[in-house]
Amino acid sequence: MSALLRSPKGKIGAIVAGGLLVVVATWFLLISPQRSKAVELGAQLDTSRVELSQRRLALARPSASVTVKPGDLYRLTKALPNDTDMPGILLDVNRIAGNNDLEFRSIAPSPQVLGTGYLQQPLAVVVQGRFGNISRFLGDLRTLVSVRQSRLDARGRLYSVSQVDMSAPDGAEKFPIVQAKVTLNAYAFSAPVPAPATRPSPTTDTSSSGTVAAGATP
Repeated sequence: MSALLRSPKGKIGAIVAGGLLVVVATWFLLISPQRSKAVELGAQLDTSRVELSQRRLALARPSASVTVKPGDLYRLTKALPNDTDMPGILLDVNRIAGNNDLEFRSIAPSPQVLGTGYLQQPLAVVVQGRFGNISRFLGDLRTLVSVRQSRLDARGRLYSVSQVDMSAPDGAEKFPIVQAKVTLNAYAFSAPVPAPATRPSPTTDTSSSGTVAAGATP
């Protein structure tokens, strides 16, 4: 056997066998796992394409059923009443100001602002008292309507505060008593107004011509 390996043909055969062994080892260690991984990735890609197509079809034809409970409708109506109800707004502001030991001085409405599905009523409210009480008063107004655990919680109508100006109080009162001029917004439900239907412009009948031939009597 050793004599065969020392011969030229034996050496060539050993080299060829070694090369084949290296190729086979490379195939099993490198190429074959990569091919298996490529096949697996291709299968995952096909599955993802099918899921994407199914989701696109589901979005194009939504079939979700929404159940509205009577309590939800009641809370929504409480947060957005069907009209402005200025007496109700006056009672709200006066009650919350009294709960926070504030003096309710005045309230003046501004022109209403019509939004998409809602009506905004700006109000100029003046209250007087300690700064901390004014801060709690504003917080109580803003949290009459809130969302808790994905559920609407309405303890009154919806208000927002867009501006607060502090100044010295009227009369003999001094610091820490301050006066706050609050721009308050109350909201009400308003059905969207449909766009007016456009009428087609009248067309002029050009089938008959008013042109008179030269020399003819009109």
